[in-house]
Amino acid sequence: MKQLNEKVAIVTGGGQGIGRGIALCLAKRGAKVVITGRRQAPIDETMKEIRKLGGEGLALSCDSADQARVKEVVAETVGAFGTVDVLVNNAQATGPAAPVEETTYESMLLSWNSGCIGSLFFMQACFPYMKEQNEGRIINFASATGMFGIPGQLAYASNKEAVRGLTKVAASEWGKYGICVNCVLPSAESPAAVEWAKKFPDTYAAEMAKTNMGRMGNPEEDIAPIVAFLSGPDSRFVSGQSLMADGGTSICP
Repeated sequence: MKQLNEKVAIVTGGGQGIGRGIALCLAKRGAKVVITGRRQAPIDETMKEIRKLGGEGLALSCDSADQARVKEVVAETVGAFGTVDVLVNNAQATGPAAPVEETTYESMLLSWNSGCIGSLFFMQACFPYMKEQNEGRIINFASATGMFGIPGQLAYASNKEAVRGLTKVAASEWGKYGICVNCVLPSAESPAAVEWAKKFPDTYAAEMAKTNMGRMGNPEEDIAPIVAFLSGPDSRFVSGQSLMADGGTSICP
């Protein structure tokens, strides 16, 4: 079984926030990291940071909802590094908040195509290589927004709950191939969260007061190490799980 520093990982949405933190964390631990994003400039910046650390990888533009491009990215990864061992499905686009009765088809489609369906496309493209080597790690990203039904977030929340369903079914079907599929539900200071805090400081302070640790997580220091664990050999008997990474705010039965 490969150690993390022997693995090749694809991290979607790696140009900022949680995705960037994950890419840097995996690179620091020796993995070769391929980062994707719809815009080239942010993922190039992340890759510059990785190379300054002495890491290896590629920055490949990709919209996860574009199945043909997803297949190309996986093929380029395998062409450069021989295989793909780890897939981190972090990329997600979403529209504006709206009550259920005002949620549009376009908003639903944006969330689902970039999230659940895009995650599925990457999983399907990586599957043959993981199956062949009888080992693989897939880490998808969901949200407490869906688990707890946060008002105003129908498009995003329903998509994220679908990601959890996708995770559980894939874990059930692919376990026999040595592929572990898990889901992380983070509370972290993503760029969107930071902007929200600036726009609504009183609401942000009230929400932080409800948290057990009084803060949101740091993408690289609090969320990424969980992904690193799920990517490595020590998680070989963990699959189909939803891991809350929110400082104990959501204590689930």
